[in-house]
Amino acid sequence: NPDRPLITGSVYNQRNMPPWKLATQQSLMGLRSRELTPNGGNQAGGRSNHLILDDTNAKIQAQLKSDHQHSQLSLGNITRIEDNAGRKDARGEGWELRTDGHGVARSAKGMLITTEGRSSAASHMKDMGETVQRLTSARDQHETLAEMAQQAGAQEKQGQQADIAQILKAQNEAIKGGAAQEGSFPELAQPHLVLASPAGIETTTAQSTHIASDEHTAITTGKSLSIASGDSLFASIKNTFRLFVQKTGMKLVAAAGDIEVQTLTDSINLLAKLNITHTATHIIVSAKEEVVINGGGSYVKYNAVGIEHGTNGNYVVHAASHSLPGPKNMSVPDQHSNISDLSTKRDLHLEYVDADGSPLQHDPIQSHLWDGQQENSTLDGTGKTILKNATRGSFRAEQIKRI
Repeated sequence: NPDRPLITGSVYNQRNMPPWKLATQQSLMGLRSRELTPNGGNQAGGRSNHLILDDTNAKIQAQLKSDHQHSQLSLGNITRIEDNAGRKDARGEGWELRTDGHGVARSAKGMLITTEGRSSAASHMKDMGETVQRLTSARDQHETLAEMAQQAGAQEKQGQQADIAQILKAQNEAIKGGAAQEGSFPELAQPHLVLASPAGIETTTAQSTHIASDEHTAITTGKSLSIASGDSLFASIKNTFRLFVQKTGMKLVAAAGDIEVQTLTDSINLLAKLNITHTATHIIVSAKEEVVINGGGSYVKYNAVGIEHGTNGNYVVHAASHSLPGPKNMSVPDQHSNISDLSTKRDLHLEYVDADGSPLQHDPIQSHLWDGQQENSTLDGTGKTILKNATRGSFRAEQIKRI
């Protein structure tokens, strides 16, 4: 119908300007929209979105950008393009995803972040042979050193480092995946996050770093593990602490201050195949009940009853003079500790609220205490519940309906 023409496009003119200046920006092709403001939009200083294919000789790139919080994805030989002026300063090569707002990378089935190269996109996208090999070698090292520690009596076979090695093996298998079938790629059988690099991985923050695992945290290094602390080193361990060195020994040195070793409920055992050397200005050996010194079968026993010497050989005493006055003794220092009883139990008060501060009512709660105890409770109408006689220490609480 000539009275109702269908217009599919129009040439550029003073009312319909091209997205980028011509003729200097003729290598740019794409879409550039304008924000629809209350005044009608398309203002000269207004915000825009653009999709650009830049075909500049030897400097091609693609850009997808929104002026909102300067959010953009740039691919190729990246050159700044902000407005109608087009290409500006060079910014690097590769890809950049950036924003002045928040950024989230979320993948439900697993994610690989790697600097292992695959030139020209060779192989499939989840290929990580080098990464799996390094993880496997690290797991083998974990297992080998755990076996050495067991042989030396530093660890037991159950519930210690050997068990961690088996857990690492299962984790590595999940990362590697099963046998590949035609048209399928087996890696990341579980939703692991894998970070890998043939050079190095560095993290830094101006504040604090926190690493947390609900199960185990394993660290394996082919050479040395170095820790430097500008202030203090603290380690609080619920169950067992085992330290094993295969070669060249251990050394503990305090340049200032005391070294104090205590066992609050049991014994301290020292064993050396050769010599034990104890050197100080003063050496005091105290025992509440008895001290026994045994050398090659000859012994001296000290207790409240008296002093007993025994030997199957000669007994030789050298002195300028000998004096045997009447009885005398010395008080024994009290054994005491300022540690509180960890078995002390108290009531634990829990309160759950939504993001807006409203209480969660009548939700079932499952609490896992540090000693393995598990308690089930239900929130009342104010979102609160009380665990009676809970042991002191860390705990984890879960909303059963949301697990």
